[in-house]
Amino acid sequence: MPRSKHLGTRKSLTSDFSEYTMSTSDPVVSAAGSVVSDPQHSQKLLKALRSFWIEQCFQDAVLVLEGEKIPVQKNILAAASPYIRTKLNYNPPKEDGSMYTIELQGISVTIMKQILDYIFSGEISLSEDTIQDMVQAADLLLLTDLKSLCCQFLESCIAAENCIGIRLFSLHYCLHHVHHAATDFLQTHFCDVAVTEEFRELPPDRLCEILSMDKLNVGNEKHVLEAVVRWLGHDLEERRVHMKEVMSSVWIQGLDQGYLREQMLGEPLMREVIREYCNAPLGGATLQGEALLAAFKPRGYSECIVTVGGEERVTRKPSAMIRCMCPLYDPNRQLWIELEPMSIGRIGHGVLAAEGHLFVMGGMDETKTVLSSGEKYDPNTNTWTPIPSMKQARQNFGVAELDGMIYVLGGEEEDMELLTVEVFDPHYNTWTTQTSMTMVRKVGCYATMKKKIYAMGGGSYGKLYDSVESYDPKTQQWTAICPLKERRYIIKSVV
Repeated sequence: MPRSKHLGTRKSLTSDFSEYTMSTSDPVVSAAGSVVSDPQHSQKLLKALRSFWIEQCFQDAVLVLEGEKIPVQKNILAAASPYIRTKLNYNPPKEDGSMYTIELQGISVTIMKQILDYIFSGEISLSEDTIQDMVQAADLLLLTDLKSLCCQFLESCIAAENCIGIRLFSLHYCLHHVHHAATDFLQTHFCDVAVTEEFRELPPDRLCEILSMDKLNVGNEKHVLEAVVRWLGHDLEERRVHMKEVMSSVWIQGLDQGYLREQMLGEPLMREVIREYCNAPLGGATLQGEALLAAFKPRGYSECIVTVGGEERVTRKPSAMIRCMCPLYDPNRQLWIELEPMSIGRIGHGVLAAEGHLFVMGGMDETKTVLSSGEKYDPNTNTWTPIPSMKQARQNFGVAELDGMIYVLGGEEEDMELLTVEVFDPHYNTWTTQTSMTMVRKVGCYATMKKKIYAMGGGSYGKLYDSVESYDPKTQQWTAICPLKERRYIIKSVV
């Protein structure tokens, strides 16, 4: 019968199409059968288009750069570049069959040919000599994926000799992650950066901005003073007028009297600087308590301890109070200073310092409502301002900072325990949902190290965990790693 004949040929049909596989998504079943797909289809198509580009076949437009013409296919360029697509929309090709011309300015022929190779292959060769030109071209053509590759390359190139230049360049082109990485390197390795040519060539305003950084990791303020003296000595005649300006960024009270007296016997420029601007420490009078607090200039990564919110002892209600204690102010009087309180009391919330601010998210208020709201504290103005709410209200969750981004992980919402992850970008003031964890973790432990986030232990629905998993923001994937030796709940970690 016809039906038997059809069934009898199914095996041969399957073997004839062995290079094809069923789609991993749910197949669409109709009277004609199931939808099948070729996993190599896009690669084969791209390979064919690349051969057309190399052999210059089927070209229907020309790019004009620096007076040179490069034959191209305008539909391929339009698909890759929103900028080219917009030019085509506003100036469509003529119907007379003439070759369409696309003029570009600000991009060299060499860079454009590399970009065209990237469009047809997905691969590009980057170097320190051409990376700035490539970022500028990718920015103009709105090639966001290429721009991301350039950012990854720039981050890998950061060193003491170039971090100042990379930081300034990334700020100009809004490469926020690169700017954060360069700033972090500069602050951590200030003593190495301060002896480079880039540092000596800094204009006065840029120098003061760097010397005023809260997280400048110097250990001893003498390194800042010596850096200033080296900068002045690089061009003393031109820079003498800026001596008072740059010395205002040095924490004079943090300089040791014995060190200053020793330096007074040294180089003439150092003696001049100490004599003019360091009289207070040499006078023998040392500030104490509140006076030292007012004069203190924070340096390094552990200058203050801050407590935020929690439950009040008497009322058992969530508190909005925030206090800080800075042991460096006065070893004999460790003062707890009350700062501007939050707009609402919170318990079970998340707190994290990033980008010069203190961020507070979620938790529970005095009505026992689980919150999605957040706010940030500016230490310069002693004020709180609201930030956008999280996509999901949560309490007892994890919070971590990585490359200037703030991640919130797991926790619970009312009676529901969560495995979801969100990330807040302080630059764009937006929340984005990320790949969820593989396990629900209530009061888990979280830490960041080497560009990854680690989630450890915790529990869910009465169970305790010993599992550990790591998250890579580049691949947006969680990977299970070696578990803890025992199950743990409400644990803490430090890196």
